[in-house]
Amino acid sequence: MEELINPRSGSIRRFLQRWYGVVASQVDDDVPEFSEIPAELVDWHRAIAEVGGRLVSQNRPIPLAELDKASDGMMIFWVENQGAYYWATDVQATERVVSCRGHESEPWRLTGETLENFLLHCTVSEVIGGSDSCFTAIVPDAVLQGSVLRDFSVLPFPALENEDPSTRLLCDSGALACAGPPPVGYALPGEPGVMIKVAVAPGGDVQKYRSGLEGYILPAGVRDEVEYSEDDLPF
Repeated sequence: MEELINPRSGSIRRFLQRWYGVVASQVDDDVPEFSEIPAELVDWHRAIAEVGGRLVSQNRPIPLAELDKASDGMMIFWVENQGAYYWATDVQATERVVSCRGHESEPWRLTGETLENFLLHCTVSEVIGGSDSCFTAIVPDAVLQGSVLRDFSVLPFPALENEDPSTRLLCDSGALACAGPPPVGYALPGEPGVMIKVAVAPGGDVQKYRSGLEGYILPAGVRDEVEYSEDDLPF
């Protein structure tokens, strides 16, 4: 998935169409009469509509019709699922960068991502979280390095503010993964390990990625929200 490894203009639409295919649906071209809505946000919402709106299982993008500019020039466009974090961009700035804060009383902090890259980053995260063809495993470092997952590429996205700093997104030609520290109570006794969720594109072979990891895969329904440490990943 070259569009994820080397993000550039149009990567969001290319990724979504690669993953879901093109859906013959009517895309609403109407945009609220607010001239300062960044083009990146308009394009993102249209790209989601083009694949049938199949996205977002965890955090919440603000609908175009609800976007508004605050008195400080910041436009909140993405909200963490518990309402603990908010992401915004300064619509008055020349360069569209993303900032985050937890509460109105806190100052905005730069995330280090442009608006377009942040939207691509969150799109990948939501696709993984909402996949029907997936599994979660807690795997010893040595086993992980000997599995098919060793050939995954680490994507150039920093961890989100609600994630452990060591959290990473990865991909190969047909699957995505999110890797981070195991949750409290699930760590492997006596050896370092990684919790990894692997999501396969519709129609793909999930068994290919499970091979060699069967003893480490968590039962369906086990929560994979994690309480993070700052252990480095073995990638």
